Amino acid sequence: MKNSFSLLEIILTILISSIIFLYTMGFAKEIFTKNKQSQKLEIKKVDLLFTKVFLQKHAKDLKEKLKYKNRTLYFDKNILLEEVEIFTISFKKNEITIFINLDNKIEQTWSFTNE
Repeated sequence: MKNSFSLLEIILTILISSIIFLYTMGFAKEIFTKNKQSQKLEIKKVDLLFTKVFLQKHAKDLKEKLKYKNRTLYFDKNILLEEVEIFTISFKKNEITIFINLDNKIEQTWSFTNE
């Protein structure tokens, strides 16, 4: 009787340990996936910030060199930013206004002077 009770304890311990292990692995996978998504979004934000700074620096050349085609933003025939869903630019006297939607996740409107 004592051996059968010890065997039952071992079986229950293994069962509980297996359940805890499976839930822990599922939780770890979920955290990994969430971190990967967050990392991709943050990289897109950094790319977008770089694009803004670049466009501000080259504001006087935007009319001639900046092109938007097939979800890609080009500057002087070089790829500047990909996965751009919506891009509009307007020139008013000394002000440039740009609206950009990146991968349907980030939308921004920029205004800066054309010097």
